[in-house]
Amino acid sequence: MTAEKNKGGRINGRAWEKRIPLLASFLLPFLLLLLICINHEVYPFGEQCILHIDMYHQYCPFFTELMDKLKSGGSLFYSWNIGLGADFISLYAYYLASPLNWLLILCPGEYVIEFMTILVVLKIALAGLFFGYYLKEHFHRNHFAISIFATAYALCGFSAAYAWDIMWLDCMTLAPLIILGLERLVKEGRPVLYYVALSLSILSNYYISIMICIFLVIWFFITWLEHRETGIGAWLRFAGYSLLAGGTGAVLIIPEAIILGMSGSQNISFPDSLEWYFNIVAELGRHSAMTEAYTSGDHWPNIYCGVFSLVLFVMYLLNREISWKKKLGRALFAAFFVVSFANNVLDFIWHGFHFPDSLPGRQTFLYAFLLLVIGYEAFLHLKGNRLLDVIAAGVASAVLFAAAYHISDEELLGEQARNVTFVLLGCYVVILLIYYYAEECVREPADGSKSLRFGRQDVKSLMLGIGCVAMLVELFLNYNVTGFGTTSRTAYVEDLQDYQNVLADGEQQADDEGLLFYRTEELERKTKNDAALSGYRSATQFSSLMNLEVSHFYQAVGMEGGKNFYCVNGATPLLSAMLSIKYVIADNGLEANPIRTLVSNSGETWLYENKYVLPLGFMMDEAAVKAWDYENLGDIEAQNQLAFLLGAKEPMLTEIPSESAVGESTILVDEDAYIFATYEKTSVDNLTEEISDGRTKSFTKVSHGYTLDLGYCTAGTEIKLKNAKETRVDITAYRLNLDAVDAAFQTLNAQTMDMTSFSDTEITGTIEVKQAGRLIFSIAKEDGWTLYVDGEEVEPEAFGGAFISTYLEEGRHEIELRYQTPGFFVGLAISYGCVGIFVLVICIKRRRRSAGER
Repeated sequence: MTAEKNKGGRINGRAWEKRIPLLASFLLPFLLLLLICINHEVYPFGEQCILHIDMYHQYCPFFTELMDKLKSGGSLFYSWNIGLGADFISLYAYYLASPLNWLLILCPGEYVIEFMTILVVLKIALAGLFFGYYLKEHFHRNHFAISIFATAYALCGFSAAYAWDIMWLDCMTLAPLIILGLERLVKEGRPVLYYVALSLSILSNYYISIMICIFLVIWFFITWLEHRETGIGAWLRFAGYSLLAGGTGAVLIIPEAIILGMSGSQNISFPDSLEWYFNIVAELGRHSAMTEAYTSGDHWPNIYCGVFSLVLFVMYLLNREISWKKKLGRALFAAFFVVSFANNVLDFIWHGFHFPDSLPGRQTFLYAFLLLVIGYEAFLHLKGNRLLDVIAAGVASAVLFAAAYHISDEELLGEQARNVTFVLLGCYVVILLIYYYAEECVREPADGSKSLRFGRQDVKSLMLGIGCVAMLVELFLNYNVTGFGTTSRTAYVEDLQDYQNVLADGEQQADDEGLLFYRTEELERKTKNDAALSGYRSATQFSSLMNLEVSHFYQAVGMEGGKNFYCVNGATPLLSAMLSIKYVIADNGLEANPIRTLVSNSGETWLYENKYVLPLGFMMDEAAVKAWDYENLGDIEAQNQLAFLLGAKEPMLTEIPSESAVGESTILVDEDAYIFATYEKTSVDNLTEEISDGRTKSFTKVSHGYTLDLGYCTAGTEIKLKNAKETRVDITAYRLNLDAVDAAFQTLNAQTMDMTSFSDTEITGTIEVKQAGRLIFSIAKEDGWTLYVDGEEVEPEAFGGAFISTYLEEGRHEIELRYQTPGFFVGLAISYGCVGIFVLVICIKRRRRSAGER
């Protein structure tokens, strides 16, 4: 609506009244979330923070890395602080593409967590604002109740379960604008809002945008059926502008697709058979208030959007003012959603032709959108219902919830959820009964005079007001219980400054040695992305874009690996040397031993230098490369074979006695040695090492199956490995033969590349090859790297199936490696082209409109 202004240009009171519903659509969720933050003691209201699951392990480190690049001018194409090195454009597209994230350049480094917290609250509040705007524009009514329904959208089950998944919130926020844009495109031929909002969504997160696009196809069909007079032109507009929006995202989509093709998400395997995950009645029971957010692997969706939404849905179906054709389309769409959550094939399609790895029902915000739009329309047409409809809605909802509680287990729908839901349901039914009783039974004075008692309209207004307050209280209580999981901020940041101190000392030492590149690792880490969090190069990462071949190699030689992570846990000195790991960070001052020396200490953080470390490029005899059968040997046998191939005369790892019992394993060290251990497959996730000299160490995710680095022990030391599950974990202990390590290391260190320059995307060096063989780089072999030898481009080979390598003849060689994000410039050209076409079309349309008006 056009703002009304007085002569001074100020917006008058009437115009402000028109804006209050939209302002409330933003402020209500914002203030409720602020209250929840205060209640949960989120910093600065306490020492907690909302870092939860991947926000803790991935997003905070990646946000920190982006901030460092923006402030330091580092390349946005590649990062050496994520694993062995990672394409940053694709990582940005997957995790960081929200335009709001660029405000990080204004954020002090120590407040990245707070920056993310503010973004989460702001995005959820904006979701409320945009949903409120949709309701206002779609129904052409500016009722204050839009702010209540907008708050329900902002605080729905998706938001409560996945608010920590900050990269998804942009799509939830933009969805109402995209859908409003679609309706304007179909009914009025106006494309700007649709194209801009959908393009922003795709650029922000292509993955959730897939689900929005599926929703748009169905919503378009429903909208077109209601406005068939738009003809074939609506179909053409929808197809054309959708393609333009998709093409606009190509600058990020194409590189991301290429990098994902090398990750654990590379295969699409359509389900062979139809499967139903659960009973649909039990699923609908998750509409209950205070139902715990579900993020595990059993596919239960987080569909909560207010207990009132079910009551209003039934009333919508029974409403006499709303066309049955309109009701049919929306009801079938809602039913399709419900079936999709429970069916494996539809679930697979909704999630971009992949099954979600936990975090199920990632499209539930669209289901909430649909139900709340239906509920608001029922609210606007309350006159179309009768007293009996309320009773029917109450009974139907109560029966559904009762049946759901009967067939669901206590963990899925607990006693608290059941009790609160029935209380809320009863409140809404009573409020509506009084409302309709006043409508049908309370009579106004015949002469139209005012009565001392409440009149019909007074009772109805009072009930609506009480109902709206009850809805807000419900939404607040539900989110307070189910949303915003917290962890200790103090524990997360307390050692970051100590890390910076010891890393600076290590960097100074490396500078004094003229060393341009090295990596650092930790004996015990907070996350697998600590390197990005603290700004150093490592050989560990946790990311959906991780190179799967590196993970396979790590697993084959006894290190930790999986579908979306690889980690140097379990690396022997020889493997550590091959990965160019110069320094090790520890949380104790007792780790100096024959393979590492103390460099620096700050607080409770110690930095050690490894005795064995190789440059980024080193030579290996070609016969040894071909003879190393790492894929078909066990991890210990593979390492022993490698050491023999590199000149060792004895096994590098030799078995020593150990004993295993329920809850505890024991190793008695009979001579000074560095000790490792392997174990049988187990479900135990955590082991604690206790050494008789007072040292302790924790091993997490033991079920991943990696070699345990138990440290250096003197003769007579006793090592105990304990687990809280009181489960028997059968271990095999090994002593490290330092002579074998030294022999193998000296062979590799005899011919190494002398690095002459290093940057994020370009490496140069020289190497004097005395014996022809394979030059190996501890860099993952990926499409973006181009290798030049003596100025000529060569096609790199893969060492260990994972690392860049090439054969070199004897003599001196100039080596150069350059990185360019694959597909980036092709995607950029497509994006520019789509933006150009859109701008051209809009200019032509406006010129024609102007010519027509003249």
